[in-house]
Order: sequence, then C-alpha cells, then structure tokens
Amino acid sequence: MQGYDVCIVGGGIIGCSIAYNLAKRGLRSVVIEKNALGSESTQAGAGMLGAQVEMEKPGALFDLGILSRALFRDLQQELKELSGVDIELQTSGILRLAVSEEDRRSLLDRREWQSAAGQKTEWLEDDDLRKEVGDLFGSTYGALFLPKDHQIRAMAFLRALVSAAGRLGTVFLEHTELIGFVRKGDRIVGIETNNGPFAADAAVIAAGAWSGIVGKMAGLELPVFPVKGQSILADFPTPVTPFTVFTHGTYMVPKVTGHLYIGATMEMAGFDKTATLQGLNRLLSDAARIMPSVGKLGWSGNLVGLRPGSQDGLPFLGQVPGLDGLYVASGHFRNGLLLSPITGVVMAELITSCTPRVDLSPFRVSRLW
Repeated sequence: MQGYDVCIVGGGIIGCSIAYNLAKRGLRSVVIEKNALGSESTQAGAGMLGAQVEMEKPGALFDLGILSRALFRDLQQELKELSGVDIELQTSGILRLAVSEEDRRSLLDRREWQSAAGQKTEWLEDDDLRKEVGDLFGSTYGALFLPKDHQIRAMAFLRALVSAAGRLGTVFLEHTELIGFVRKGDRIVGIETNNGPFAADAAVIAAGAWSGIVGKMAGLELPVFPVKGQSILADFPTPVTPFTVFTHGTYMVPKVTGHLYIGATMEMAGFDKTATLQGLNRLLSDAARIMPSVGKLGWSGNLVGLRPGSQDGLPFLGQVPGLDGLYVASGHFRNGLLLSPITGVVMAELITSCTPRVDLSPFRVSRLW
C-alpha cells in the first residue's frame, strides 16, 4: 500500500483547506474525490463570506465565522504567492435589505447584538439607501449594511488551495471513490478505494452531503444530510450594483467575471440534483421584485449543489469517539466557504496533536447521539 500521513475523503473546499493546512505543517496527505475536485457544493457556491449576514443569533457558529472571515485577507496573499491564483476577494460589503416591518425589526435587533460583539454595522433608512445606490431596489424598509462581509470566487479559491497544497506535497486523486476503511482494532490505518488501498496514520471524512454515507463505512452514524440549492448566473456587462444584496431566501452577488449570481433555493430533495423550472422561476421572480433591473439581464446558466446540513445547523469538527485516527469535518451547510479557512486550521491542529485555537465542544461529532 502507498503510505501517507493523512487520507482525506472529499475534494471540496473543506477537504482541500485541511490538506493545505496539513501540508504547511509538513504532513503528506492524499485527497480522494469520487468526481472532479470541487464538483459538488463548491462549484455551486455564491462565494459570500457572510459571517454576519448569515447569522441570526450570537453563539459558537457566529464566533467561528468571524474568526474564519478574518483569515481571508492574509490567505489571499499567501495563496497567490504559492499558486499564482487570485481568489478574487471583493470587499465592498453586503447589504441586507428589510422587505417588511417585521424584517426591519429583526435586522435592527441583529445590528444591536452584532455591534455589541464588536462588529461593524450600519443602518440605512430608505432615503439613505437611495442616496447610496439610486432607485435600484423595489419596496424596502431600510437596510443593514455590513462592510466587513465580503465575497470571493469559490472555484478560484479551490484552485489556489489545490495548487498550493500540491506544491507542498499533497496528492489529489480525482475519480477515486472510497470503498471502505482499513481498521486495526479500534484504529483506522488506511482506506480502500476503487484505485487501490492507501495506508495512513489518520483519515478525515470531509465528503460534504455524502459524509453520512461515508461514515457508515466506518460504523459511524453521522447525521449529515443533503440540502439542494439551485442558483442562476445572469450576464451584466455593466455592474448592476457593487454590493452583494441579501434578503429572505434570495441573494445577488456581482462577480468580476461579468456575472450576477442569483441564489439560492433550499430544498429537501435527497440527492436529486435536477434543476427545476419551479425553483428557477422562484429565484427569478424574487430577484426581479427586489431589484427590477435584473429582469433585463441576459441568461448565462444555472447551478445546482447539495449542501451538507445538520439538525442543529452546526458543523461536525473533531475526532470520532472510540475510533482512533478518524476525524470528521462536515455539516457546514451554507457556510462551507466562509468556514473553510478556520476548519483547515483547527483540523490540522487536532491531527498533529496540538490544542485547537477554538473551543470545538459545540461542534463535537457525538453531540447529537
């Protein structure tokens, strides 16, 4: 068997971030991906770093998101030097529009607790909003502006991680599917794949929405399930807005490629990745109501991805109890891209027997058993 320090099951943004951070610590990993790298939820991601806009209440997930968001600026430079790939970090901020009086009250409450937590927020009444962007939006009840929430291009970030980790010795194997784990007593000592076995001192389940299926191969009941998300790419030769615009159920993210990303549905449809007229129509209708000029944009395409959900909305991060050498990093739901830097760091710290810089008890693998 070929031998590695770590085998990582899953070649999405989480698995590749873990591989990169392990490589920086001198460990040699192999990342196996049953399809192409980043071909599942990563390729369908909007790229928002919504540490504030995505969080409805304070807590461990909010704190983790803030820590992870702060890593991107240095990571952008670090990865560009190693890989030559720019992750296309855009720092114009996110506008969270209030579309009802109830929405307004909720966002003002969010502003209060996020400001108390030391995060920058700015409330814009309708007159202020229109002074800022003109008559861009339909009916609104003000907006919460979050200047520190940014965006990147998901696949550019993935390519940068893969290139950088590869230069540091990581091996990436596409179209390589896990068949099972190799055990010696209560310890994982390798994996079996359709391309042969690999020995390792540790293995990481980072297979996104498929992590529950992968976990069963090790006798682990991991409650991760798929949540389908459909989105649309529209052409915009002239930028509609420099800001990412977010409302209930719909967001619009302008890209430097000349596209406007409109997303995203949340559907409990199992592993079905079919793009549906119903889902796409809902996105188009909501987007045009929020920003009428969207209706005049050209169609570029659509994307479908399966997010890895969990019952309590928190990811699973840590070692599997009772099974030495097996770790889990999954269940990030809508925040995989945002949380990928800090996930890579803390998982590398765990695997190398260092004390993680974050209290991982809220994210422990066994919390829902």
